[in-house]
Amino acid sequence: MKFRPLFAVLAAALAAGCGRVAAPQPVAHVATSFKTAAVPQGFMWGVSTAGYQWEGQDPGSQWGKWDQAGKTVERNPLGADGYRRYEQDADLTKGLGCNTFRTSIEWARIEPREGEYDQAAIAHYHALLGALRARGLEPVITLMHFSYPGWLDADGGWESPKAAGRFAKYAAFVAKEFGHDIKWYLTYNEPNVYLMGGYLAGMMPPGRQDPLGGLRALRNMVTGHKLAYAAIHANDPEAQVSFNMYTAEYAVGLRADADPSSTPEQQAKQRITSDLFFMDQLSATPEHKGTLDYASFDYYCRFKVTLPFAFPRADTWEVYPEGFYKALHRYHDRYHLPVLVAENGMATWDLAPRADRWTRSAYTVTHVKQLQRAVAEGVPVLGYVHWSITDNYEWGSFSPRFGLFSVDCRHQNFDRVAADGVQAFKSIIAEGGVTDAITKRYPAPGLVPLPAPWEPGGGSAVHTY
Repeated sequence: MKFRPLFAVLAAALAAGCGRVAAPQPVAHVATSFKTAAVPQGFMWGVSTAGYQWEGQDPGSQWGKWDQAGKTVERNPLGADGYRRYEQDADLTKGLGCNTFRTSIEWARIEPREGEYDQAAIAHYHALLGALRARGLEPVITLMHFSYPGWLDADGGWESPKAAGRFAKYAAFVAKEFGHDIKWYLTYNEPNVYLMGGYLAGMMPPGRQDPLGGLRALRNMVTGHKLAYAAIHANDPEAQVSFNMYTAEYAVGLRADADPSSTPEQQAKQRITSDLFFMDQLSATPEHKGTLDYASFDYYCRFKVTLPFAFPRADTWEVYPEGFYKALHRYHDRYHLPVLVAENGMATWDLAPRADRWTRSAYTVTHVKQLQRAVAEGVPVLGYVHWSITDNYEWGSFSPRFGLFSVDCRHQNFDRVAADGVQAFKSIIAEGGVTDAITKRYPAPGLVPLPAPWEPGGGSAVHTY
């Protein structure tokens, strides 16, 4: 079986798991006109990446084993060569005016065998963190960005009750070893996408189509976050700990509750696909409450889920900045926590212009404007972290290009070339937000949006992988 890139996984899981999708709920505070607001003092302007995608394959990870087994469209030997070029990318980030750099410390590199720690990997991550600090870049560190040691899956993976304790032990090690260089932690990247891809669609490791198994994994991951939170704070009392959830404009079954009349399998699918159920478990249930220091999410576009389902390529995702504004309010209003935007960005397909004429510059400007709108209405936004600093490996393919700096990873020409979006983002940071002049310089396309593949007249841009 060939692996379809990440968001095709998400779509397939939704099609399999959402017999019905909750209707959009009204969001309060929707302004009738845009008002600018200065971002808060100490605002985190940053870029994001992830170890497996940027550094390259670690053969000891479950993703490395998946790739070696031929289950991906394209192999990932070196990613964007970030393992060797991290100082160059830190320089590029600093040159943008950023003060923040998000990446992961790869569990499989640090602990290639349970209980054994690789000194070369430890030294590498000390050097990476030191390079960021030397340039005034605040590290935001993800502990599990989809990839983790293959030995965990060999012993039951996240379905095993032992997984939570193993993850907490790893989190304690990272906090003790690297904590003097890390304040901001994310335990998991997009757990709903990991669970949908791994347990509903079966198109990413562990490659299952088992919603009840996925629900067991979800509950163990919730416990794992709770234990990791305590372990991090025990070793690093000043730490700020959360995780980043994937969200969209009502794409992933906004309801956090399951229909009590549905079957256990249907209920499991609803909870796995929800962008709120996992978060609710950590903020509302007594045994887990108090294990989030801030809220964090990733937002890209608007999805409309209908059956039969057709999914567009990454370069045809519907740009919908209003949904970003709504998500900021939704997370703050529901959880009463400050919010960090861990990912926001736009793809092209192998650098070709998008048919809808959106550019990364215009995309970034329109979304940061919506962030400023939410800030003006009282949402405490900690920072905006753009995905991604370079093109990299998009979980099965090199074709989706999200980088502010273009890299030909497929042919291993790892030269960094400034792409569309660099000057716009640099200007936004320099001005402390979007100004009227920046808006005029990078206007949104004045076109009627192209029909989505599930709408009349749509379908030509569907990618079948």
